[in-house]
Amino acid sequence: MDTEKRPINSKDLWKLKFVGDVEVSPDGKAVVWVETVINERRNSYESSIWVSRKDPSGVFQKPTRLTYGRKSSEEGSLDRSPRFSPDGKYLAFLSNRSGKNHIWLLDMKEGGEARQLTQGDDNVSQIAWSPDGRHLAYVSREPKPKEDKKSDDIRTDKDVTVVTKLRYKANGTPGVVDPRPQQIFVVDVETGKSSQLTFGDFDNSSPAFSPDGKHVAFTSCREPDRELINIPDLWLVPVEGGEPRKLTDGRGPVYSPAFSPDGSLIAFLGHEHRDDGASNTEVLIIPRGGGEIRHLTGDFDRSVGCSIASDSRFDAGRVGPFWSRDGKYIYFVATDKGFSRLYRTSVETAKVEEVTEILRAPSGAAKSPSEESLSELPSVVTSMAFADPGDAPLTLAFVGGTALNPGDVFVIAGDRLQRVTRVNEDLLAQLELSRPEAFTFKAVDGLELEGWMMKPVGFNPGQKYPAVVEIHGGPHSTYGEAFFFEFQLLAGRGYGVFYCNPRGSAGYGDKFTHMVVGDWGGMDYQDIMSLKDYVDSIEWVDKTRVGVTGGSYGGYMTNWIVGHTDRFRAAVTQRSISNMYTKYGTSDIGFFANKRGMGGRDLWDSESFIMERSPIRYAPFVKTPILILHSEEDYRCPMEQAEQWYVALKRLGKTVEFVRFAGENHELSRSGKPWNRVERLERIAGWFDRFLKNGD
Repeated sequence: MDTEKRPINSKDLWKLKFVGDVEVSPDGKAVVWVETVINERRNSYESSIWVSRKDPSGVFQKPTRLTYGRKSSEEGSLDRSPRFSPDGKYLAFLSNRSGKNHIWLLDMKEGGEARQLTQGDDNVSQIAWSPDGRHLAYVSREPKPKEDKKSDDIRTDKDVTVVTKLRYKANGTPGVVDPRPQQIFVVDVETGKSSQLTFGDFDNSSPAFSPDGKHVAFTSCREPDRELINIPDLWLVPVEGGEPRKLTDGRGPVYSPAFSPDGSLIAFLGHEHRDDGASNTEVLIIPRGGGEIRHLTGDFDRSVGCSIASDSRFDAGRVGPFWSRDGKYIYFVATDKGFSRLYRTSVETAKVEEVTEILRAPSGAAKSPSEESLSELPSVVTSMAFADPGDAPLTLAFVGGTALNPGDVFVIAGDRLQRVTRVNEDLLAQLELSRPEAFTFKAVDGLELEGWMMKPVGFNPGQKYPAVVEIHGGPHSTYGEAFFFEFQLLAGRGYGVFYCNPRGSAGYGDKFTHMVVGDWGGMDYQDIMSLKDYVDSIEWVDKTRVGVTGGSYGGYMTNWIVGHTDRFRAAVTQRSISNMYTKYGTSDIGFFANKRGMGGRDLWDSESFIMERSPIRYAPFVKTPILILHSEEDYRCPMEQAEQWYVALKRLGKTVEFVRFAGENHELSRSGKPWNRVERLERIAGWFDRFLKNGD
């Protein structure tokens, strides 16, 4: 072990910096992004926008800070979502500096202070420029009627709330969801005057201007059963006003529409398998006037987007689709096993090519200025931006990280790869981290599965170590070559860490992802137990001191495991599921997402199966000491799931503790209050210390 370095500790989390939501100027000469830091004194996050400009030789220079937000704020100053105007003169971004998230404009040519463009009591999101740079489209709530500030659907009168909608709650939204629909608006950049484009009791999102500026494409589900089955369609509305026209027919969800340069086609992300949550997200195109949908990634058999899990990321950026200037290619991010990379597909042939080969095998002119080794180059791309000016090289900017680095901004311009940021370089230089080692193993039915192991920091080959098995959420998430603070903390505390992608994980093809549907607690459980067999076979692991933990679906699986085997010495279950039957009615997604997860089985026709696959049924068989961590405002896996599990285990005399986090929701491990995130990490490590090290 390098004596100048030290193991990571839980409060190092507060020192990390996070980059995300990258954007490229139209001429490819500037790159901007959002940098998020933790203010541990205020127990909050602060984000600002940074820029790097290209010098005459084509090299992007040292980053400088563009925005500073509010000077002081207990809730954190947040600037985000930077978007260049088509001529590059203005940078629009969202900021909470006026108390709500609104659009602000920064003059990139003249400089000076940013000016607020939109007004009002409601937050603004999803901004998009018109081709002439005179307008911005955005999404916000339907304005409250002037004559009556109360809603017709949910009326709040003192302590009374009347609910008439099915989808009335959402994780991250305390109380009930505002019933006013999300509408598309257009604001005049010069005057700040806004006009509403969409109307009716329907949510609308993802506005995108046509190249001629006459129409805005957007997504919306307007079917009568939209509260039961919400499948957004693609719509087109005239900018001058009028009735929207529906272009798709509900065969599958539509996300992120983007017009081709000539305006004849619209690309979007989605699939044509109704509301199937396990299907690959694809790149599709449709004529502007509607008609046949073409699949441009159908034979690729990978899902568009980054599904690689991490607890060290703040990146709300885009993953595509981005059109090349000539309209021949569409660029996007996709997950392939434990990696996510940049790809492009041919509009004519639908042939998919990886364009991040330059990242994994740089040579000659493609080497980055500092000559990074292959191991330091990005293995997980989380978002991207694109500029194809025509008179200059095509520029791809992206956020990429590795298992040893949460993420930085990179740029490919022509044949040159450049690393633009090194936001955590000083901190990482102090830390002795554990490098994950990939391996494969066989499931009980012969299916090959991929996993990773992390040796304890200060590893001595002649010593036996305790170990922890980590289980991801989803179940359609993915573990891979990404930085995971929790894993590094456990390795730094002397544990081996093992994790894998059981059947159901994304990134291994559509068939693999669907293998868990209707079989939670079945072969996926056997996959984790096969991983346990592999762990037990590792010479340096003390197989009598192996723990297990996971969150969300991983928490479900942790609960399921301890009810079916005592092969783990200790367990920590996080934001978990114990009773699938009650979750159907208490979760914000239970009645549709968990119904899908159970293979379409519903409460009244499959009660016995749903309870059979609920961990609480097996509480009497639990022998493993278990710690329950749960957030009180978690509406995805509601607190009642933890309460039921705790009460059942406590009544039965099991070794169990219950830790509740007030004011937190399902995202505690990723974006919870900084002090609570550290508390959570210490609780996890402390429980394993107690039962895997101290012999309790």
